[in-house]
Amino acid sequence: MLAKLFNWLDDRAVEKHRAATLRQIDEHGWTGTYVYGEGGKGDTEFAYTVGFSDFGAPELIIFSLDPMLINGIFWEYFNAMRAGTRLEDGLIFRPDDPEMEGFECTLRSAVKSATWEKFVFDSIHYSLSKGRTNRPPVMQVVWPSESGCRYPWSPNCPAEVIASQPALFEGAPPFNARVIGLSS
Repeated sequence: MLAKLFNWLDDRAVEKHRAATLRQIDEHGWTGTYVYGEGGKGDTEFAYTVGFSDFGAPELIIFSLDPMLINGIFWEYFNAMRAGTRLEDGLIFRPDDPEMEGFECTLRSAVKSATWEKFVFDSIHYSLSKGRTNRPPVMQVVWPSESGCRYPWSPNCPAEVIASQPALFEGAPPFNARVIGLSS
């Protein structure tokens, strides 16, 4: 009996979450799912988008950054995509926002199976609900070290930068990647 009650509570929580997800997509065109570590809401382990696929774009996933920064990054990529920028492997984002001065990140095609097995469950459910595949296209937003702007694929990248963002991509990005920002 107790197991049935827990399953009912879990099912109700999932239904509420999915309904809220749909409301956010209806209102904003997309939403994000934020997965927090044991430390609570200030300790984001990763976040990913749901709804970018409605615009023919891949969903995005990012690891180990502040939720406010993640939200800003997602909005910038969403706005760029809506303005006609193709979200592609290697696309670099350098914001013109003075509060984000010196920050950049790069999109990488998520190709490893862990992407769908461990991380983007809401995106999978949403994709299936739209009659699409259980493996929606996903791109990983990868950020470099603060000093030296070294990405995980760069020589001498600090170990903590590499450890903070599991590589769902393979290898280095394409040479001569495009750069976008607020003025793009």
